[in-house]
This record gives sequence, structure tokens and C-alpha cells, in this order.
Amino acid sequence: MSGWLNQLAERCYPADNLAEMVTGQRGFVVLDQRRSPEQCRPLLDMPGKHDFITLFAGTALSLLNDASPWLFEIDTDSEAWRYAQSLCQQRLGWVCQPPADQNLQSIADHLRALFVLDDPHGGKSLINLQQPAVWTVLLASAPANFYSHWLNPLDRVATPTPQGQWSIWQADAPTSPAPDRWQLTVDMEAALKESQQAWWLSRMTKTPLASLPNAWLARMKTAMQAGISRSDHLKRLLPIITDEGERLHIQIDDILNTPLSSRQKVQQLERLL
Repeated sequence: MSGWLNQLAERCYPADNLAEMVTGQRGFVVLDQRRSPEQCRPLLDMPGKHDFITLFAGTALSLLNDASPWLFEIDTDSEAWRYAQSLCQQRLGWVCQPPADQNLQSIADHLRALFVLDDPHGGKSLINLQQPAVWTVLLASAPANFYSHWLNPLDRVATPTPQGQWSIWQADAPTSPAPDRWQLTVDMEAALKESQQAWWLSRMTKTPLASLPNAWLARMKTAMQAGISRSDHLKRLLPIITDEGERLHIQIDDILNTPLSSRQKVQQLERLL
């Protein structure tokens, strides 16, 4: 199993709802409003919403303000909180309940430092941490000291699962100073590249992320490298991707390496079933 999948099982636990996480009167929600502005916009005027911040505003990413994630402070016993949870469960965000010494501005400042990270190649990477798949993988793959620093100001974090439930995260207080700059490790970068494929496989097969076999991710990656990337094509190949044996290994490789179109490759592969 990939290292980040192992750490996923170690760092969070499943929950059917957020009742056990919510202990205070306020919660914070990060929304990927760019993906569905018409669904997110009603939250701006909903009873229970205190305030919100456009996270890219006033930063080096301000030119992307129209695509910026939103951060909301919301009463946890309100219509706005219930609606925000429903948005998150549609892959549009995640929630946290920080300690009393944190406020909307301090949470915004904390998150803004994580949207652009130094990468292992000497460059910088834009991190879409407003997306549940990305934030989940980032938390699962981060070194222990990163993980504790990232979660400490947020305290309890809940990310939706591909099955519509929740993963609850909480870290011990950091035991070392925070570095001056945050940097992706090679392992974190590799995990982020797998994030969307892992989420899709988990949702389509109803298999929890922490239980996904490495072989499934490897087969899906091989298929995509061979030009098979459409969701409907991959869905047709799920019996092969999730096959427990290796009996068709050579035939599959032969087909994937042919100069056929992706549609023709899918048709040829389906004939092996």
C-alpha cells in the first residue's frame, strides 16, 4: 500500500456525521466555490453565517480572485452550517473547528501560507487545498512535523469521503519550530498526483480510500498513460483495474502499447473479460 494510504488510516478516523466533532458554537468551512458558484452563493445570505473571506484576496494569487476559495465562519446549529456540510459532501469543501484563540482572520492567514508550496524541483506548486481529495492526500502524506503544524491552529478537521461520510483529523501539538517555508517532499508530490485517481476509484468501487489496493492505482495509472483518461472509458475497464489476478497481464500490456485510439483500446480490453 502507498505510504500516504497507510498514514491515512493512522491519522484520521471515519464518522457518519459531524455531531461528535462539533463541541462549540462556531465552525469554519473552506469552499471550492469556483467549481459550483451557483450552489455556493446562497451560503452568503443564509441564517447562521457570520462572515467570510476570499482567501486569495490580498495575496500573490489575487489575480485569481474569481477562482478563489472562500472561508466561512458559521454557527454550528444553523441552516447555513447544514447547507455547508451538504456542499462539502459534494466535493466542494471541508470543515474545521479551531480552538477559541483562533478567528476568521488567523485561520485565513494560516491557510494562505499553504496554497503555494516549494516543490522538490526548485519551483513552486499551486495547491488546491480547498478540494477535499487534495487536502485529504496532503494531510495523509505530510511528514509528522508538517502535519502537526498544519492542523494545530485548525484543531479538529473533517474532510468528506468519496462515499459521502467524513474523515476526522486531529494532531498533537507540534514538538519543533515551524520551518520558515513549507516544501513538498517527493512523496507528497507523488501522492498529490494520485489524489484524483484514488478518489475516483474509491467512489466507483465503494472502497474506502484507506483500503484501496496499490495494484488498482497502478493499473489505472498505466491505462491513463496509454491515453485512456475519459471517465466513461475507465468505468468500462473497472473489472480489469480491480481484477485480483495477473492472468491477463501480458495481453493487457500488449493492447495498451498498440497505436490504437483510446476507444479502440477499451474495446479490445473489454473482449478479454
